Amino acid sequence: MKLTFVKTVLYLTIALLFVSATTALGQKEFLSLQTSADSSFGYTTQNPMRLKKGNQQKSMEYAYNFLIGLRTQDGQTLKLLSRATVINPSHRESKIKLTNRFTGMPLSGNLGLLDRYEFLTVNTKDTVRLYVDTYNKGELYLPVGLKYEHAN
Repeated sequence: MKLTFVKTVLYLTIALLFVSATTALGQKEFLSLQTSADSSFGYTTQNPMRLKKGNQQKSMEYAYNFLIGLRTQDGQTLKLLSRATVINPSHRESKIKLTNRFTGMPLSGNLGLLDRYEFLTVNTKDTVRLYVDTYNKGELYLPVGLKYEHAN
């Protein structure tokens, strides 16, 4: 009797995890995003998309889920060409530097870095370069000329 109950609970837990895993972090909120009024949003190092969501791993997953759902206004998918880390020109070092004594990393987690993603549009073969900041929170909009579609 006890073993049957434990198996039932285990199966229900696995089923719930499977169902929750099918909807990735943030996909529902991405569908309701507005297009930025600023044409430089996401396209320049001075105005990157801020995609911080919890710790660094969650922020990277959040950014990935957002980027794979981006399409051009005419529906073209974006194929990732490269990803690189670049210096954030807007970053200011704090006057009091607090660092982790084991890693030497700043306690704020902000290293003054951005991720640069270069995509190729599938049909017209245009290059789209986007800048993402996963260390700082901010309002998220869709860059001008792009839309978000639920990625399968």
